[in-house]
Amino acid sequence: MTVDKDAPTLNKIQKFWLNTKRIITISTKPTRKEYFTMMKVCSIGIGIIGGLSYIFQLIFNFIPF
Repeated sequence: MTVDKDAPTLNKIQKFWLNTKRIITISTKPTRKEYFTMMKVCSIGIGIIGGLSYIFQLIFNFIPF
């Protein structure tokens, strides 16, 4: 009796493929309103992170180490 060492790997790959197919079949294209809402949220997040990094850069440029 031989033991197939690749069986758990193949099982994981099959589960992954089945889950991927299921997600693709139930997913929908975002509406125009949803798209612009996501774009606004991402833009605000990028702006906040950029603003904070700019403030930190100004502070550390004026504080000598």
